[in-house]
Amino acid sequence: MTPQEFVSKLGAEVVDKNYALYRSLLLNTEVKQASEPYWRRVLTLFSELSADQREVLLELTRHVTIDAVANVLGVIDGTQELADADDVFRLTYAGQELGGELQSLFLELAEQSLP
Repeated sequence: MTPQEFVSKLGAEVVDKNYALYRSLLLNTEVKQASEPYWRRVLTLFSELSADQREVLLELTRHVTIDAVANVLGVIDGTQELADADDVFRLTYAGQELGGELQSLFLELAEQSLP
């Protein structure tokens, strides 16, 4: 697997699937169906938004996920520091090192898929 393939698969599995999950949950779950207080609060807030505001909030969930994944990849690449980490992180697949430009590759791919 190449670094490009890895970030593409990571984007599909983490960003796209989570976005679809949250979108479905927020658009299709009634407040009374939620058993957790957190989800009741989220669904109550979401239900009070206009259609345009709902889309903005859904876009935000996608961007937050992209930023979080990009930050983790930055740690793996060595471009973002992790407190008290004294050694270098390495990501390998089938004996091949993938790290080095994962964050940049992921952000380029994410930028191409944004509306």
